[in-house]
Amino acid sequence: MKPFKQNDSPTLGVEEEFHLIDPQTADLIPAVNEVMAHLDAEMQQRVCYELLQCVLENRTGVYLTVDDLIKNISRGRTLLAECCNGLGVNLVASGSHPFGDWRKQPFVDNEHYRWVRDNHRYIANRMLAFGLHIHVGVKNEEIAIYVMNEMMRWTYPLLALAANSPYYEGMETGLASIRTHLFHSMPRTKFAPPFKSFSELVAYYEKLLATGDITRPGDLWWIIRPQPPFGTVEFRIFDLPTSVRRIGALAAILQAAVATYQDYFFAGKPASFFHSGYLEQNGWAAMKNGLNANIIEPETGEVITTRRQLERLLEFVSPKGKELRTEEHLNFAKTMIEQGNEAEQQRKLYKQFDGDLRALERELARKTVN
Repeated sequence: MKPFKQNDSPTLGVEEEFHLIDPQTADLIPAVNEVMAHLDAEMQQRVCYELLQCVLENRTGVYLTVDDLIKNISRGRTLLAECCNGLGVNLVASGSHPFGDWRKQPFVDNEHYRWVRDNHRYIANRMLAFGLHIHVGVKNEEIAIYVMNEMMRWTYPLLALAANSPYYEGMETGLASIRTHLFHSMPRTKFAPPFKSFSELVAYYEKLLATGDITRPGDLWWIIRPQPPFGTVEFRIFDLPTSVRRIGALAAILQAAVATYQDYFFAGKPASFFHSGYLEQNGWAAMKNGLNANIIEPETGEVITTRRQLERLLEFVSPKGKELRTEEHLNFAKTMIEQGNEAEQQRKLYKQFDGDLRALERELARKTVN
C-alpha cells in the first residue's frame, strides 16, 4: 500500500456513478467510449470508466467546504449532460436502472475490469448498481481506523436516508435500495474486520494478496475504507442521489462526524464496541424499509426508529457543523428525514406515471441536471 497522506483539514471529495440512457426509450446505452472521446480536457481529468460501458464515474476535486463541493458537483453534471446530449444520450443519477437487462451490457475492456468479470462472473454481470462515494480527509492512518469503527453506528441509518433504487429488472423489488443487495453480493463489501491498527489492515491485505483473490488495495470494497494515497476515509454506502442538494447534506454530516471523531481520537476516547449481529440486522432493515425501519442501537441494544437514530446523529454533529459553517446543509438533512428518501419519491412518481418505468427513468434524467 502507498503511504497515508496527511490532511490537516477535513477535506471533501466525491465520486458519482452515472448511467447512460436513450432519451426516447430510456434503455441503457453502452456509450461511455463515445462520451469519453468527446469530453474537453478539463472533464477528461475528472471522468473515468466504471465496470460497464453504460456507466461513467465523475470525480470532483478536493474541497474544504461543502458549498464549494456542491458547486463543483452541479457544474460537473451540467457539463457532462451537455456532452451526452450532443451524442443523443441522457445522463441519469440514481441507484439502479429500473428495467435494464444486465445480460446485454458489455464490460469496459481494460485489464482490471476483465479481471473483475472473469473472477466474479454472474455476480459482476448483474451489477447495474450506481453509487456515491464521499471522501473525508483525516490527519493520519490510525485516525482512519478509529473513524472506520466509530462510524459503523451511523452507516446503515445513512444508507436508509440515501436509498434511491426500488426498481430493478422491471420489478418493484420491495427494497428501498436494490443497489445495496447487488453490491453486497460481491466479496468484501460490508464492514472491514475490526482492525485495532493500520498495520493490522496492511497485514490482512497482504494475506489476501497471497491467496490471489485480490490484485490491489482497491479490491478491498468495504463500505467504509481508508484511502492512503488521498489521506481520506471513504464512505461507499450510498445510492447515487438524483438531487445534488442531498449530496451536500450527506457530505456535511460525514465531514462533521469524521472531524468530531478525530477530536475524540486525540482526546484519547476509547473505541466503541458494537454488536455485529445488530449491525447486520440494521443493514437489512435499511436496505428493505429505508427510513421506515426499526433498528437496534448497536452499542446499547435499544430498539429505535431509523429516523430517531438519524436525529441523534444530527445532534451529535451539530457543534462541529457550526464550526465548519454547514448548518444550512445539516438543516436540510432534517428536511430529508421528514420528507423521506428518494426511493419513496420514485415510488410516488411511478404511480403518477401509471406504472410506466420508462417515463420514470426519463424523469430521473431530467431531475439529474435540474
